[in-house]
Amino acid sequence: MDYTGLMNYLWRTGQMTWREFYAATGERVRVVSEGEPDETTPGVWIAAEVTVDGERRRGCVAVGKETPVPDGAVLCVTEAHSTPVLGVTDRQVIQIEVAPPPAAVCCYDGLRAGVGGDGCTRRVAEMDSLHRTSLYTSLMVERLQRKTQRIAQIFAASDQDWNQTFHVLLLTAMGGDRNREAFASLASKATATMVSREKGSVARLEALLLGTAGFLFGGSNRRLDRRDGDDYDYDFKDDYTLMLSDEARHLFTKYSIVPLKSGEWNLAGLYPANHPAVRLAETASLMSKKDFMLDGVLKCRTSGDVEELFDATASEYWRTHYKPSGGESTPSDKRIGRAKARLIGINLAAPLMFAYGRNTGIEELCDRALDLLTTIPPEKNRLLERWYAGGCTAESGFESQALLELETQYCAHGCCADCPVGQTALNHHALLVHGGLV
Repeated sequence: MDYTGLMNYLWRTGQMTWREFYAATGERVRVVSEGEPDETTPGVWIAAEVTVDGERRRGCVAVGKETPVPDGAVLCVTEAHSTPVLGVTDRQVIQIEVAPPPAAVCCYDGLRAGVGGDGCTRRVAEMDSLHRTSLYTSLMVERLQRKTQRIAQIFAASDQDWNQTFHVLLLTAMGGDRNREAFASLASKATATMVSREKGSVARLEALLLGTAGFLFGGSNRRLDRRDGDDYDYDFKDDYTLMLSDEARHLFTKYSIVPLKSGEWNLAGLYPANHPAVRLAETASLMSKKDFMLDGVLKCRTSGDVEELFDATASEYWRTHYKPSGGESTPSDKRIGRAKARLIGINLAAPLMFAYGRNTGIEELCDRALDLLTTIPPEKNRLLERWYAGGCTAESGFESQALLELETQYCAHGCCADCPVGQTALNHHALLVHGGLV
């Protein structure tokens, strides 16, 4: 088994610092400072300090036999000697061997073997409330910080326009996992500025969004070139769809829009209520609300605020349709229901509030984002099933998001030595004894 993760845990926790080792080539090595992790290359530590036969050296250190050794590295740390490593000037990189404590190896092997099992779910379930709250809080902050980085990228791509950033986030939240990228592409073509100019009419917003998505051109009425790859099977025969398609062509000319192609959408196996056309019709209704603004999101404090803000019902046509023409359905309101609104609160409102607070220096918004999540009921999905079945309770969206962070960022990648739950187990076994060092 590869113990790179365990070796980096020992390095990160300072258990090799101020200890002496003998290199494979006989030099006496002392670790002075472990440095900082290189965010681009896991296992590489920058600005580390070591002494080699009393000579102080500063630079990169590669920890773990599977870690690539960067040019100019001053040290390579493995659990077993490997072939000599040459630096940028063909100078052999000093290499030391550190044997992890057997108890730590046994614990690490057990953690890795138990990924996806009930070992860690049991550990979390058996924590006292104070430690579990601390764990959930650290995971939730980590999750929001990671989402903040993604929002910062969207903000930069949106020419630092928060309205466009919110527009992209809203459409991707409405799209769900399956069509997230397609909705993001749609948001870049049918922009927040266009929506603002056309929001006086729900029909025009439907034409803008559905037309840009490519859902209004197909069958005998389609006037787009087939070579563009638009192969939708919609045959437009009803007056409402014909009106929307005519309006869309006008908007395409007005805003120089090139619509998406059919291959960008994943429509297989979708329930009618989840069809992108329905979600876009609901979004058009939402965007047409006079009081619907970014400020409204930033003012949300409770789950009720989120549910009220995102409450919207698609126009009458969609009561009996789930896609343009041909998609007739049993009469029912197509509405952003309470469950969907809560998910938007978790995946859009709270992260946006946190990111906006960080960007503007308004720390109150960061705190409010965390507080908002505590008022929203917990999610229920397949990724959380084993945690709930193992006795881990989630009383709010705050806690279910923390468990999702644990599942998706650690368990899914086998990062047991980086996981806060795994580290709790390793802390009892990972102390290096001086006499056991090579």
